[in-house]
Amino acid sequence: SAKGCLLLVVLGVLAFLLFGVASYLLYSRGSKPAALPVTELPQAELESVQQRIDQFEAMPPAPPPSPIPTAQAAADETPTSVPATPAPERQLVLTADEINGLISANKKSRGHAYVSLSGNTAHVQISISSEKVPGFPPGFLNGSFTITTNGPTPISALQVSKIQANGLPVPSGVLSMGYRGRSILSYAMDAAAPYNVSTAEIRDGAIILH
Repeated sequence: SAKGCLLLVVLGVLAFLLFGVASYLLYSRGSKPAALPVTELPQAELESVQQRIDQFEAMPPAPPPSPIPTAQAAADETPTSVPATPAPERQLVLTADEINGLISANKKSRGHAYVSLSGNTAHVQISISSEKVPGFPPGFLNGSFTITTNGPTPISALQVSKIQANGLPVPSGVLSMGYRGRSILSYAMDAAAPYNVSTAEIRDGAIILH
């Protein structure tokens, strides 16, 4: 569903990080899921948010900036009277309540993730069954981590820190770990690629996607 697509955009990049953290289940696996908050959105508000998501997904990504012409090339060009028509900005702004409302509206994610925003940082809590990661013993991954942006930040440059798995700290270098022959970060990039999300920014209590 489109709501599932949004989760891939907003949380998919983050969730794959925890698949790397899941390796720590071998040493500290949880026996019970964590009780995470559930935020409900009124139906009308949920539909309004979904419409904004659909519009964002339907809008083509902005073309790359044109190269700056050299002085000689600019002098040789014949002036043309082409009216400047700026393209509409491709942007999606989502508050923490809207993100959590969408999580709760999706039966596959309801109760398994919760996001809070402060300043330029997102704090993410996730509780998932280890059955989601083939080959791991029974249990639950109750994890948390923070994502920090510095202005509009490319997805590949998001700063991930304060990672915990079942109460134990995990080094941020887990992103470089391999899973099935690929780095964890490469899975995250694959999750974001179909939606043409170039940058993310956390600001003023919202996540801003371009």
